[in-house]
Amino acid sequence: MIKAIGTAYKRDDFTTEEFFRYWIDVHAPISARAPGLRGYVVSEVVRRLQGDLHTEAFVEQWFDSEDDLEQASRSREVEAAWADVPNYALTTGTFWVVKEHILIPPPARGPGILREQGK
Repeated sequence: MIKAIGTAYKRDDFTTEEFFRYWIDVHAPISARAPGLRGYVVSEVVRRLQGDLHTEAFVEQWFDSEDDLEQASRSREVEAAWADVPNYALTTGTFWVVKEHILIPPPARGPGILREQGK
């Protein structure tokens, strides 16, 4: 598997609560339509422990391969997701393609918010 990971910044006219509410309720269902998407996680930053990077959140999206990620990035579904970003977030995030090296697997935590809501 391959993962795209990036930083996310709220618009100045959004509170943190409004930012995450919009992301989860409006943007996530749009973004989740990306073809080949195998996993989608948004991590809210509670506080920074060390370093200079400041961000409200990190987004992670898993694909079977880099080819699948590239194909998805050229799709209408991902185009629609990127078009929605300025509705709640700044477009200045930094994104990486990464390969995970799992040292201790995280515990299973259920089906996810979108699946629980039937989206």
